[in-house]
Amino acid sequence: MRDTAVKTLRENSQLEAKRAQGGVPESVWETYSAFANTNGGLIILGAEESPEGEIEYVGVPNPEQLVKKFWDGVHNPSKVSANILTDDSITIETINDCDIIRIQVPRANRHLKPIYIGSNREKGTYRRDGEGDYRCSSEEIVAMIRDASNEPLDDAVLEEFSLDALSWDTVSRYRAVVSAVRPNHPWLKLDDEELLVKLNAIGRTNGEGEFHPTRAGLLMFGFEHEIVKEYANYFLDYREADHERRWADRIVSQDGTWTGNLFDFWTEALPRLTGGLKKPFALDSNLQRIEDTEMHAAIREALANALVHSDYYGRRGIVALRYSDRIEIANPGNSRVALDVVRAGGISDARNPTLMRMFGLISACERMGSGFDVMSNAAKAASAPPPEIEELFNPDRVMVKVYTGKLSAFYPNTDAPSDSPPSETSHTPASSSSAQPSVPAPQLVLSHDLAKIVEVAREKESFTRRDVESALNCGPTKAKGLIAELLGMGIIASEGSARGTRYRLR
Repeated sequence: MRDTAVKTLRENSQLEAKRAQGGVPESVWETYSAFANTNGGLIILGAEESPEGEIEYVGVPNPEQLVKKFWDGVHNPSKVSANILTDDSITIETINDCDIIRIQVPRANRHLKPIYIGSNREKGTYRRDGEGDYRCSSEEIVAMIRDASNEPLDDAVLEEFSLDALSWDTVSRYRAVVSAVRPNHPWLKLDDEELLVKLNAIGRTNGEGEFHPTRAGLLMFGFEHEIVKEYANYFLDYREADHERRWADRIVSQDGTWTGNLFDFWTEALPRLTGGLKKPFALDSNLQRIEDTEMHAAIREALANALVHSDYYGRRGIVALRYSDRIEIANPGNSRVALDVVRAGGISDARNPTLMRMFGLISACERMGSGFDVMSNAAKAASAPPPEIEELFNPDRVMVKVYTGKLSAFYPNTDAPSDSPPSETSHTPASSSSAQPSVPAPQLVLSHDLAKIVEVAREKESFTRRDVESALNCGPTKAKGLIAELLGMGIIASEGSARGTRYRLR
């Protein structure tokens, strides 16, 4: 018979029908483990799937006795590692004179995963895909064990790394953005090492000895060739598709021409992801964000969420793709929160809370648990399709799609980039003085002083703070503040350090 709810579950690989004519089938425990370790699902005892794909109910004899045997099994630690069911998870129903048993298996809390059968975790852990239940790989099991911990994944001190693993130029760029967004923050008075301590980017083992990077510090400020020593699969990739779906612009962390760390990737990828949106990013007289459209915020949230929720030990890295009508961002690691909870908003479980605080300090992400709400509201404002989130397994990944819509389209007058030949070369972030992004520059609202600095930058290949002082007839304090503002807006980039620091247009 037809059952709309059951049909939906079947299409989502969240339904398993078993005849169960001879008692509780042994295969039910594999399905229990698979549903618990994936997205939950419904097991129906007393049913089977017809050749046409419909669920046909055949009923079970003595359903009460069968339910008791199932409860005995699920409470037996030699049968399954944990019981995640509640009293109302199992019901007996009568459909067309057939007694059936419905067992609703929820998605297990990450602290209980992996849910496995028998005494061998390596051989008894299952997940669900479109083909049915499958035995998990060692990689998947290790990832679940890693996520089961109550300890943050990113605050451990890495004793084998020295502070030479960090790019101090990146730290200076991060400080400049903090200064632009939070000009009165007390940490700005600290030197770079003290700032990193406050950020928990560096620390001492047991509070003694020399400073070493933490995992978060290495990811945020480190050099890529150092990062991969800890995270062998670390990889960052931004790509822009042209009208023929070729890649017109690309940034990858492993090309060796820039640091390859998270912060420099953020500052290079975000302007490209939002470049061409109709309304600009700008700052008021207090260097706070104004004129920041909901679509800007949505894309910022999507990128920030990928960076702070990634399992950097996982495979395939972070990939951010820009199309003419949407953004797609995928990151390694499954979602720590069920997707229906993510869509509802209000709950967050950051895999890397130290990274979240670092990005929060530069206002890169909203309050915890509100990211998907931001994306949904932006879609409504832009008359665009709602955002999509998908969880993939083996390897574990989360993919988010943000549709920009006609009101916030990347190319206001066309549906795709122009027919002019795209650049086929990768763009070098941060440290490059010659490569230029192929994406359209954002249409920024600038004050008179900021516009004057941009004119100076256009006239010179690079400029210094003294050039700004001379052009505006101002002192070093004002010049430094204006430069910090342009850095925070993504209009200019810095190169060099201390007195040798110079700036250029992106």
